[in-house]
Amino acid sequence: MTPERVLRLLDALDPLDVWVDGGWGVDALVGRQTRPHGDLDLGVARPQLDQAVEVLEGLGYAVTDARFVQVTVQLTHAAEGHRVDLHPSTPVDGGTEQLDFDGNTYLIPRAVEGRIGGRPVRCMPLSAQLRSHQGYELRPVDLHDMRLLEELGSG
Repeated sequence: MTPERVLRLLDALDPLDVWVDGGWGVDALVGRQTRPHGDLDLGVARPQLDQAVEVLEGLGYAVTDARFVQVTVQLTHAAEGHRVDLHPSTPVDGGTEQLDFDGNTYLIPRAVEGRIGGRPVRCMPLSAQLRSHQGYELRPVDLHDMRLLEELGSG
């Protein structure tokens, strides 16, 4: 997933309430791409989830995993194979509430500004990124992301 593709997808989803999270969200906070990305994780306001899926389907994506629709919906590009994972959350004062796989809710503060390809984008804030990297065995890419987040938090 290239920065140019990420920006094209964000443009296509505008004006829906979406923000970048996951690995691209970390890179957005850092302000530059730090590693290759096979997918794009996007937070989306739950009332707009169906609209976001429709937009992505119009761009050649198909839903490939909706078993946990309250937590995530995975779409895969039919021709190119890359993924977009949508993470729906419910708007509340001060941000959104998202469910985890155990059925617990947690607050994600309002999106902040980050940069992808030199362009400002809305992304998940540092505190929420740190929280999202807890509760599972971290893979090498997660360890890379955590180092970057810790550097941001201490700087």
